[in-house]
Amino acid sequence: MAIQMVIQQVGPLPITVNFQAPGDSPMILEVNGSVWTQTANSMIGIGVKLDGKVIGAAQIFSNGATTHRAVVPAFLPIKLTQGQHTLSLYANTASTVSDFNDFYTAGIRY
Repeated sequence: MAIQMVIQQVGPLPITVNFQAPGDSPMILEVNGSVWTQTANSMIGIGVKLDGKVIGAAQIFSNGATTHRAVVPAFLPIKLTQGQHTLSLYANTASTVSDFNDFYTAGIRY
């Protein structure tokens, strides 16, 4: 199985990149990263949009505030057409915060 890295960069969110799809067969998009919150007992996470459409999120529940948390990785099934596409990662809750101390990766397994 091959992997095409689409995002490997520091925050803050949002992050939007254009990429070329490696083909038109079914694929898996894997999203990882970290976020934090100023509010204890909050669901926080990274929302994922592909070509402007929300397709999922990588999230974690944070019991404490002001601590960077690694999200539970998201493995999202996708079906692309060959050619250019746009991937966006964003804070998916009002209490999610990201900054230059957070790092994000997104890769396509095909």
